[in-house]
Amino acid sequence: MTIGKNIHFKELTDQEKESKLYNLVHGKNSKQELTVWEKGSSQKYKLSADTFIKMKAEVMVNGEFPDELLEKKLLATFEFNGIHFFGEVKAIKRDKFPLAINFSEKLFKSERRKNFRLLTYPHHQVYINIYIGKKEIEQSNVFSLNTGQSQTTLFKNFLELIGEKEKKSIDLEGYLRFRVIDISVTGLAFQFGNLESEFFKTIPKDLGSIYLDFNNKFIKIPEAKVLYIIDKFTTNKKNVKLFKAGVQFLNIDTNLDIELGKIINETMRNVESEFEDFLK
Repeated sequence: MTIGKNIHFKELTDQEKESKLYNLVHGKNSKQELTVWEKGSSQKYKLSADTFIKMKAEVMVNGEFPDELLEKKLLATFEFNGIHFFGEVKAIKRDKFPLAINFSEKLFKSERRKNFRLLTYPHHQVYINIYIGKKEIEQSNVFSLNTGQSQTTLFKNFLELIGEKEKKSIDLEGYLRFRVIDISVTGLAFQFGNLESEFFKTIPKDLGSIYLDFNNKFIKIPEAKVLYIIDKFTTNKKNVKLFKAGVQFLNIDTNLDIELGKIINETMRNVESEFEDFLK
């Protein structure tokens, strides 16, 4: 089952559940860590998995845990081989072990859709830096348009419209900086105004290497290509027209793919919140 557009939760069979709980304790790549919390609560308890009791579907754990949550319906999650598993559980005191987490209810694994796109504007400061050329950027300050305003003035108007300062438009020498609207591990979309549209009439679709500024973290993309450019809308404020461009990332190796996915995931709602929504 899918919750929203971002997470797919798949119910495991009893055999699969047994295997994953065993791997939680004994798996070579397991962190042997279990997180338990009460639905709706921000307080989460990290417990160390010690023993798996197959007949009771219970994991014996170590760690501090409040007595008031014993025997109550709780939520639990653990990770194995990069996949998150979730279930409704109960915490039970056992004679021979301080605490047992009972997994008799259904167990699910979560899968993020690979093509998930994170909406970055206006809440996240994400930019694409595209090489235009130092000469072209300098010339843009002296051109005049039919409106009687310099391109510098129009560019300032555009930046004011989207809530940016002029100094953030040009970061690297010879590069122009544009605000990203949404992003995934395979590409992004960004917006620009009347002035910048003139640049895109002359530069090739193949952008070469670009730089992403993701909340002040710079990432080099070895190659990128413009897939489309469309009109978004025309605003009445200072006669600025907005455009949207779609960009595809090319020649992304495994390490860069993982890095991009990690950064994008870190900005999203955490998976525990998604699972709570899934159970509603």
